[in-house]
Amino acid sequence: MRNMVQHIPSAASDFARNTRGVSAVEFALILPFMLLLYLGGVEVTRAITVDRKVTAATSAIGDLVAQSPEISNGDLNNIYHAARAILSPYDGDALEIVVSSVRVDADGATVVWSSSKNGTCRATGSTIALPDNIANEDQYVIVAEASYPYQSGIGKIITDGFTLSDTFYLRPRQSESVERVGNLNC
Repeated sequence: MRNMVQHIPSAASDFARNTRGVSAVEFALILPFMLLLYLGGVEVTRAITVDRKVTAATSAIGDLVAQSPEISNGDLNNIYHAARAILSPYDGDALEIVVSSVRVDADGATVVWSSSKNGTCRATGSTIALPDNIANEDQYVIVAEASYPYQSGIGKIITDGFTLSDTFYLRPRQSESVERVGNLNC
């Protein structure tokens, strides 16, 4: 028994110097944090990518409408399909689009016509708030609005989702205003 008691200090010393399992223990402690960091980085990158695509689609919608002196339902449907393609590989059918032609006068900005895809049109004759210095009195502005319901790629663990949206204001390029041809599809 006395012999065992004498070996306790040397056994404790040997145990303290033994590092064979330290790496495995350190890895097991760090792994959850590393996975969380990796998945969080992937999710943030994905959200930023979708946000940039929504911005690109909104800009393209407004730009295509502002380039034409007149626009029909067929033209607008083609523009909506182009916006859906911009969102690829993400679900472009979930994109909500509203395009409006707005006239600025002394009383403010009034909607002349509006069209939408998966969204709600602005009522003809309704007023709309525009940023300062977008247009002078008796000028027209094309307002392109898009929103996209973003859903987390790793499920509802992190979030239930949120809406990414953007708005562009452009003046018609080839005429004073963009005239609406045909029936309004609102």
